[in-house]
Amino acid sequence: MKICILHIGTAIPAQTSKHTPSPVRFKNLLSPLLPKAQWFTINCISGKLPDQHDQFDAYLITGGEYSVYDEYDWQHELFEFIRAVNAVFIPIAGICYGHQALAHAIGGKVERSTNGWSVGILPIDVVDSPHWLTPPQRSVSLFSMHQDEVVSLPQQATQFMKSDHCEYSGFFVKTHILGIQQHPDFTKELCLDLINKRKKLIGDKYQNALDSLSSDHDGQEVSQWMANFLACKLVNIQCLIIHGLLCCL
Repeated sequence: MKICILHIGTAIPAQTSKHTPSPVRFKNLLSPLLPKAQWFTINCISGKLPDQHDQFDAYLITGGEYSVYDEYDWQHELFEFIRAVNAVFIPIAGICYGHQALAHAIGGKVERSTNGWSVGILPIDVVDSPHWLTPPQRSVSLFSMHQDEVVSLPQQATQFMKSDHCEYSGFFVKTHILGIQQHPDFTKELCLDLINKRKKLIGDKYQNALDSLSSDHDGQEVSQWMANFLACKLVNIQCLIIHGLLCCL
């Protein structure tokens, strides 16, 4: 299984030597859960997206410091790529910015939150239980660091996570698109540095954000969901091929 990480860029460029870059964080999280996977990375800002969408078995879009409504050529290329991958049902997951990009590209809506920054380790309710959501949970706590959010889902999407600070915290489309707003890949050290870097922007939520870092988080559990999701489509296709039943899914 070949998985390509579509890297949007680090939120703290000056500290890349201190903190592990997001593609490495995701690979470290998911590799033990997908031991047969081969990992590749493409920088969406400076690199070139694959010409052949089926060059990889699955894709993962990282977080980043951009907004989907910014006017960058690379963003428009990414949105076109998402639509093309969606059309042929190749699994693609997105975290934070990646979550917003997926929703935006296929008909959802993303806006700047009227409640300001969502920051720190925060609780999230699980409101649906698709078959890949194992181990099952009724709620999770994850690192949050965003001010944009999905405010309406694409027509074909199903919500599976919500919270007081972000209504559409997680959604999926059938067995090939998965969006999660919060960060299973963050560490407490990284989140602390981001909170301090953005202290003035965060405003009166700053102290609560710092205090939240004493809480446990469920990054490992949510990473398992992601691994299950990325793997299940490939398993289904392989089974269909073996039985001579492959058709348009």
